[in-house]
Amino acid sequence: MKRLTILAAMSVLLAGCGMDYMSEPANSKVRFTAALAGDSTGKGSLTAAYSRATQILQWQLSYSGLSGPVTWGYLVGPDGTGAKAEIVPINLADESNPHPGSATLTAQQAEGLMAGQWSVLLKTEQRPAGEIVGDIVRTSR
Repeated sequence: MKRLTILAAMSVLLAGCGMDYMSEPANSKVRFTAALAGDSTGKGSLTAAYSRATQILQWQLSYSGLSGPVTWGYLVGPDGTGAKAEIVPINLADESNPHPGSATLTAQQAEGLMAGQWSVLLKTEQRPAGEIVGDIVRTSR
């Protein structure tokens, strides 16, 4: 009976070990936030996490009080020449709020993100140059 109990306990422990072997530790993602504002009454926020292991940036974007529907949204960062460019489009076709999204970044894009050179920009028909914008700020390692 004692052997059976030990065997059962070992099976449970070994089964649990296999579950996380290939996954990334929860605390290994780098976290970011952005507060969006502009000349209008619109406001917004972005929370994001970047996985160095998978090179994937995941985010949740919320916004309210805009002059109209969002026509374009972008994550803005250096384009390789040092100029700011709209490098990661945010697909807002489903109009959900908060809006989830993700993108796989290149090494150069990740470097700019980690260095604090990125921002998020939302455009509307009434403000095609951008209604609200906010710098993406690193909040963890």
